[in-house]
This record gives sequence, structure tokens and C-alpha cells, in this order.
Amino acid sequence: MASVADNRRRARLEAEDGTITKHWNNRVRVALVYPNHYAVGMANLGFQTVYQRLNALEHVVCERAFLPEQEDGEAPLRSLESGRPLLDFDCVAFSLSFENDYPNVLTLLKKTALPLRSALRGFSLPLILAGGVAVFINPEPLAPFFDCFLVGEAESALGPFFEHFDPQRDRRAMLLELAREVPGVYVPRFYHPAYHADGTLERFTPIESVPPKIERVYANIAAFATTSTVVTPESGFDKAYLVEVSRGCPHGCRFCAAGYLYRPPRTRSLPGLLMAMETGAARARKIGLVGTAVSALPDLKALCERGREMDLQLSF
Repeated sequence: MASVADNRRRARLEAEDGTITKHWNNRVRVALVYPNHYAVGMANLGFQTVYQRLNALEHVVCERAFLPEQEDGEAPLRSLESGRPLLDFDCVAFSLSFENDYPNVLTLLKKTALPLRSALRGFSLPLILAGGVAVFINPEPLAPFFDCFLVGEAESALGPFFEHFDPQRDRRAMLLELAREVPGVYVPRFYHPAYHADGTLERFTPIESVPPKIERVYANIAAFATTSTVVTPESGFDKAYLVEVSRGCPHGCRFCAAGYLYRPPRTRSLPGLLMAMETGAARARKIGLVGTAVSALPDLKALCERGREMDLQLSF
């Protein structure tokens, strides 16, 4: 008899438009985890982008997992697409956008039956990886729990990382190669942090032959569109097709991390945005325009006028 969690998993898949399903045979198996509930994760365009980008790699199969609902109790964490336990995957990759979700990371590792600290995990277990804007800001609070981090924008970082990733290789040798050869890869075990008395970071010293400074990688967003892969009525943005219009912000407010992390600000061209909006119109009547400062988009008026002509509902 199917459990409540399994019935919910099947219902969510049936309601989705755009689910990606791939065979596991001879592929690297990645569980992409959002450390919050399904509705929150599916409203996150960064999470959806990583899902699409990983599955675009021929030798990789990527399935999603989320923080279980309260009524699921102690049921083991399983992937959405196939319902397999996360221990069956070669890599468990967390998409981290908000520091408030950090405690959920530990909850999810426990539900996966994995030791919390990376030093206690054997190499036969899945590699635990993290990326996302929260990792840009400061990965150190989570450093003891992850085997490695990707510091930078996923579109530039994922391909090179998974060209080198091989679950059959010696784990330490592979991580050394990744840290040396792939920009943006941070492996905490190869560095020694020292702290001031007040807890702030004093210095960061390599203890292996790895770069002394991690290079944060950026993507050329003019070369591609960033849009929803999956549209679902259970998302926090109900049945909305999301379109990223820009990254960064020209205002530079001192309190805003995004305004500094994504410097210089980049905007997408009007023809590209119109094309993305028209693609989305075939799947949803609501188009969500996503950016740190959507109001600063030079072509916003033209975009809105086209949306009105197409009888679309636009939200910023």
C-alpha cells in the first residue's frame, strides 16, 4: 500500500508541466536538493535552472528532492522523479539561497541517513555538494558538513565540474583535481581557517597544493535565457512562468548583498526577453519577471506593452 508521501509525490509529478525524466543507465546520478518545501523550491528560478542544466549534460541524470512535509514523519528522504532514496545517488547537490534554510540542510542529511560531518563520511557514500547565492556570500558556516562548494553562477560552473566528477575514482584525488583545475570549486578539507577572538575570519591557508584564493565564476547571461523548466500549480508562484530579466542592481545600496555579489549589473536584451516571454505564453498566462531591480530594466515598458498585447498577466 502506497504511503501518504508516495501518493503526494505522484500527484505532484502529474500536476507538473516540464518534468525531465532520464534513464539511470551509465549516467552520473545527481539528487538536487532544495532545503525547504516543494512550493518554495519550485518558485526558485536558480533551483530550476540547475535542474535543467544538469539534465542537459548527456552523461548526467538529475532528480529533485525537498524538505519533507510534517506529516511524512520519519520516512526516508526520496527523490521526486523516481522515488529512490538519496543514498542511491552519486552526488547530493544542495541549492542554497537563504541562510534561514541552513538548519534544514542538517535535517535533510539526517533523513538521508548520512553522517552530518564530511570527515565522518566514507568515500562510498554520495558526494555532498552545495552551490547558490548563499554560498557566494559565505560558505564557512556549512563547511564542516559539505565535501565541496561551487562558488559562482551555475551556468559556468556545472559543466566543468561534472566533466571531472567520476564516482568510481578515488574521492580525495578527484577533489584535488577539481580544486586545482575547475574555477569556483572550494573543498574545505584542503584549507585551514584561522579566526580572530571575536569569531571573524583572520586568514585562510591552503594545506594542499590548491589555489590560495577561490575564483568566483560568472556567466555571460547574454548567451542564454534563464526561464522556468517546470510549471506547476503547487509552486509559491501559482502556474507562473518565470523569466530572469537581469542580474545585479545599479543602485549599490550598502545593506544589499545581491547588489555587490552580481557586480557589474547585467541586463538581457529586449529581443531575447520577448522570445522568452512568448515561449512562456504557450505554457502559462502569468509571466513572472525576475531580477534584483526589475524596475531598472531599460526595456521594461516595451516588455509590458507586449505582454498586454498578448493578454498576459505580468508580475515583478
